[in-house]
Amino acid sequence: MTVIITAKEEVDAWLARLILGFIDPDRGEFSVFGNTPSSLTGNKLYEFRKRIGLVYANGGLISNLKIWENVTLPLSYMTRLNDAEIEKIGSSALKRVGYPGKLMQLPGHTPFHHKKMAGFARAMLMDPELMVYESPLLGLNHEERRLYINTAMEFHGEKDGRTSLFISSSPDILPMMKAARVIHINQGLLS
Repeated sequence: MTVIITAKEEVDAWLARLILGFIDPDRGEFSVFGNTPSSLTGNKLYEFRKRIGLVYANGGLISNLKIWENVTLPLSYMTRLNDAEIEKIGSSALKRVGYPGKLMQLPGHTPFHHKKMAGFARAMLMDPELMVYESPLLGLNHEERRLYINTAMEFHGEKDGRTSLFISSSPDILPMMKAARVIHINQGLLS
């Protein structure tokens, strides 16, 4: 479990995109699972990204899909599960993260905290080896933060070898993550 403290939220998003291979580093080398993410293509990139769960700062939901459709999207496209199995797994993940909202509404009509929790549930579904949390405290009140971090820590401990990476510009995360390794990234990263 590692926390990367950044200078600003833009760096959080940049690091998440770098990990998934959407962008290249300006200099130096970067690898995940022994691969340079941005050099992968086709099936290799698909298999690589299946190993990673990303909880976007804003939930990362698709605006024209209902909350339920957003959450269960990975199960629909990446597995051969039937509707009943998808419903059971999706409902369980939403319950686990404490999602309190409506399932059949579009994200545009959903409070920010609910979007974030739905995105968290979706990222859990494929049981990733690497779970990346982009700006995990953003938009959450004190109690929501506590529940979010506690759920993330429980999820981390359920799979041997799982790596959890929290990328945050808020040092408020540090007291909640006492057992985590901490890395500070300097201001000049995106200059």
